[in-house]
Amino acid sequence: SEFQPSLARGMGNISIAFDDPLGSQFINPAKASLLNGITLFASPSRNSWSNENGRAVFAGGGSSFYPGASINSIPFGGFFKSDNYFGGIMVAYQGYAGERSLRNFSMIGPATSYLVNVKRTDVGNNTYLYGLFGMSIPNTRLSVAISGSWGKFGAFDGVNLLYPGALDLKQDGEAWEAKFGAFGELADGDRLEFVAGRSIYKATHEVSYSDFSWFWRDPPITNFIRTEINKDETKEWLMYARYLRPINSFWKVGVSLSVNWKDHPKIPNYSLANIPRDPGISVAYNIGVGANWSNSKSMWGFEYIYEPITTNTWAEAGEQILPPPNQNLSPNYKTIENFFTFYNHIIRIGHQSQSKWEWLDYRFGVQFRFYRYNMNQNDNIRRTARVFSTDWLETTASGGLTANLGNIRLMYTLQLVFGNGMVGTVSSFTTFADG
Repeated sequence: SEFQPSLARGMGNISIAFDDPLGSQFINPAKASLLNGITLFASPSRNSWSNENGRAVFAGGGSSFYPGASINSIPFGGFFKSDNYFGGIMVAYQGYAGERSLRNFSMIGPATSYLVNVKRTDVGNNTYLYGLFGMSIPNTRLSVAISGSWGKFGAFDGVNLLYPGALDLKQDGEAWEAKFGAFGELADGDRLEFVAGRSIYKATHEVSYSDFSWFWRDPPITNFIRTEINKDETKEWLMYARYLRPINSFWKVGVSLSVNWKDHPKIPNYSLANIPRDPGISVAYNIGVGANWSNSKSMWGFEYIYEPITTNTWAEAGEQILPPPNQNLSPNYKTIENFFTFYNHIIRIGHQSQSKWEWLDYRFGVQFRFYRYNMNQNDNIRRTARVFSTDWLETTASGGLTANLGNIRLMYTLQLVFGNGMVGTVSSFTTFADG
């Protein structure tokens, strides 16, 4: 979850024609040059979701129902600027708890079965470190900076959804990110910025299942604990650019472009969907335009973003035994190929205004995120193909208050996300008995 301090989070996440005084330096480290003196912050947050009316997810001989999860984050840190130099640091600790209700299928005889209900709570802690350092080049309006972050993860929200029916799940991962940022204030108030970054993420999922077997002996049933080890690795390159131009004393317009290129050396072989994958490549573009109207007491922001994404994953022959006439295929031969194409659209509207009390500001906003994707899968062994398409809308409503008490600023932000709900499947059981 996002836990860095942010003003825009309570204004529909606007970012193109609006400079977030609290959160923009986490995107571009060079924008910490806009701060003055020493700034200290603490931003405790709680993220939670509920799925009380959702469906269970069925896989094999069991299923999982996910009532909800909560994530508590405590980040704190500070920034400084002295002459032409600036820097900052942030430390964050995060606790995660997610509930699961399992229904595992078991047997007590050749024609008798029953379902066992088991409740589990997945818990884990994450630690995050972030730092930046930069300088404003003398006699210019240009600032440059570098930043680095490291995270140690014991739980990622959503990973438990990949393994329905799992008795236990242990996560262990690390992430590293390095960025270079440049920020320039041009003539007539124009602003131009650029960011390039590299990130690496590696994790291990240790998943345990409770299996059973029927034997014609005493005892007739034997339970087994089956454990799978899944690797999840991603290497990413990031480029981001934004241009902001004032039109007059009230209006500003901006454009932004970002490109993310991801290499997936290892993708978990989860059982949620029958889509073999390992490895893969993803390329995502983010093209946005925005406008901002403001006066001395209020501000409105409007944005539109188009987000096309392509992903290609595949399964390789490796050492598996293939049916004739495929026995002599190369280990690198792609037995199955998956092609995903996303066409996402994002609309954001945000507002900030001063209340009748000069020390109190309020803000609100809304974000509409339209998802649409197509999947084409080619089975190069069976010479078959299948196509799948789907779309959905995710709406985020947000708001907040800011109390300006001298050199201290107190903020509260609330976000409500309404989407398609958790993934679920419909399953049915048929029992036959001898009469």
